[in-house]
Amino acid sequence: MNLLKINNLRKTFGGNVLFDNVSIEINSADKVALIGRNGVGKTTLIKMILKEIAPDSGDIFIFGQAKIGYLSQDIITSMDHTMLEECLLVFSEVIEIRRRLDQIAKQMISDHSEEILKKYDRTEHEFLIKGGYEYETTIDMLLTRFGFTKEEYHRTIETFSGGERTRIAFAKLLMQKPDLLILDEPTNHMDIQIIEWLEDYLKQYDGAVLVITHDKYFINKVVNKIYEIDQNTMEKYDGNYDQYEIEKVKRYELLMKRYLRQKKEIAHLQSFVDRFRYNSKRASLAQDRIKKIDRIKKIEKPTNKETHVKISFTTKRPTEVHILECENLGIGYEGLLTKPISFQMRGFEKLGIIGPNGAGKTTLIKTLMGSVPPLSGSFQFLKRLQIGYFDQNQTQFDESLTVMQTIHNIYPGKTIGEVRSDIAKVLFTGEDAHKLVSVLSGGEKVRLAILLLMLEKPELLILDEPTNHLDLDTKNIVEDVFEAYNGPIIFISHDRYFINKVATKIVNLDREVTVFDGNYTEYVDYLMSLEVPKAIESKQRQEKTINKEQNIQKLVQQIEEYEQRLEPLRQELFVEEIYMDKDKYQVKTEEIEAIESQVEELYLEIENLSKS
Repeated sequence: MNLLKINNLRKTFGGNVLFDNVSIEINSADKVALIGRNGVGKTTLIKMILKEIAPDSGDIFIFGQAKIGYLSQDIITSMDHTMLEECLLVFSEVIEIRRRLDQIAKQMISDHSEEILKKYDRTEHEFLIKGGYEYETTIDMLLTRFGFTKEEYHRTIETFSGGERTRIAFAKLLMQKPDLLILDEPTNHMDIQIIEWLEDYLKQYDGAVLVITHDKYFINKVVNKIYEIDQNTMEKYDGNYDQYEIEKVKRYELLMKRYLRQKKEIAHLQSFVDRFRYNSKRASLAQDRIKKIDRIKKIEKPTNKETHVKISFTTKRPTEVHILECENLGIGYEGLLTKPISFQMRGFEKLGIIGPNGAGKTTLIKTLMGSVPPLSGSFQFLKRLQIGYFDQNQTQFDESLTVMQTIHNIYPGKTIGEVRSDIAKVLFTGEDAHKLVSVLSGGEKVRLAILLLMLEKPELLILDEPTNHLDLDTKNIVEDVFEAYNGPIIFISHDRYFINKVATKIVNLDREVTVFDGNYTEYVDYLMSLEVPKAIESKQRQEKTINKEQNIQKLVQQIEEYEQRLEPLRQELFVEEIYMDKDKYQVKTEEIEAIESQVEELYLEIENLSKS
């Protein structure tokens, strides 16, 4: 069933075309990713769907009574509400039905009429079909999955951080179950465990999902259709991110072949025109060729947006020696943030630090850099190393300087030509060299930060969330640079694609500290291998429980059969023929006692089974 259809949408800002001839179709079961470089208009398109911005031309159809849900802070109605009060607002209709149901139940104490019974049945049925018996479980499940505890239910929204408020808004949005769920960078402010649960949830979600994200893992796991805004227009791709990359290359190669074939055809026609345009006998034929050239719908030369940073870090030959050893290292401020950390790191390893928000990842690298003292244990570098630090907030830049001035101020001995050569390696060419740092995009600042790291010639790189808020193209650049670097790296990241591509060793700061040699995929496989025995053990326990229950049920059935035999035997003791004859009475009594003894043994067996 169609939920959303966009036809030939056009939008301009200040006379510049943002996009043109954009068309999208989303059906009820679709899981769609909207991708493209930062600034191409993805969020603008979403705002047009939500009717916050009007298009210059084109149509947006939302079919029927389709309910659209958009992840934003506006979902939270009041900062004075507690988290639970906010969530209960979603179920106000169901709560009102429950109130009516309770009122009817009170009336039924004194009124036993058929009319009141029917009224109760109708109200209870309405309560049932609208999820009245499930909404409290839904609230608990979603808030727990988003990392909240029951102790936090009665905290007011204003006491939570910005990232926590986003997660509360997200949980509340999922409780509303819209037909079309629109999410703009949903994995921001989320740790890996929450993201992985969210992927499974959205993949199974009954409605449609439209998501803007730069998370390749997320797209691969959830999405079955991709729309890319590129060069002011829209391209549709079926499948996930890996399939999109393959198809994009195929389309580029096919379009290039068509472009070259057309160019050859036009050149052939033009050659005839040039030869015979002024020849009286052939002039008419030449004019025909000119008209034919004019009628040809020209194919624009396809551009391959793949850009490569010409940058490499100068490092000493990687060493097999342990350059860092941590032994029972306790990190934190007033108290320990995690259990003691122990690991060793060789001079060629790239160490990825992962774990939930608040687990101590940033505190660990600050401790290793000497800005936060350890609370217990120790760490030791083989020798004093030149550390290159990548700060995700890019606080090292003077925003009043240009790109060229930024480099030249730090390295005044370099000539203008040398500085231009350096910044060109990270794609600052021509007029871009004179851009102020204050107007640089997030991706451009990252490229500049990478250049500064390279010029420092560090012996150890420490990176804090190097791919945060980057578009897919810039992420590709960052991944390639640090994958190619053959020196040691310690980095924090929630980006599983980056972790998988760069890390050779993983330290997971969770309830337990886990150290694993390998990349992220190998680490997940390792965790899954641990789950298999647990699953088998759980299944065995379940089968044992089932068998135990079946045995108990058989014993109960035997007891019931004996009880059925006992009742008539006991009645016979009151028959005159029996109670007047001592011998007969004795025989009957012994028969009853024998059966009662068997029943007692069966009860004992049930008791022993229940304990096991």
